[in-house]
Amino acid sequence: MDRGLLGVVVVLLLAPAVDTFAQRLSLVFVVLGLALLGAGGTLLADEVRLLRRGTQAAEVRSADVGAIAGLLNGLTPARLLITASAFSLLLSAYVTRG
Repeated sequence: MDRGLLGVVVVLLLAPAVDTFAQRLSLVFVVLGLALLGAGGTLLADEVRLLRRGTQAAEVRSADVGAIAGLLNGLTPARLLITASAFSLLLSAYVTRG
């Protein structure tokens, strides 16, 4: 299912149960967090595919493995998106408690 469509479905299912501003803000953070998590998961899958391809090519070219490992061991966009998603979902829970 498309991430945008999933966000719309979540909003349509939860919108009747939302009464206050804090609950609406929490719903926005939930939809944002789920969208970021979906995008981050896709990028993380690409990173894993690159890492596997890099280790298979390590037998042929050992010099390229260091460059690929350095690229994948750092702070990557997928890890940033997953961290932002976790922060957004945490904010969603915090807003409803406040």
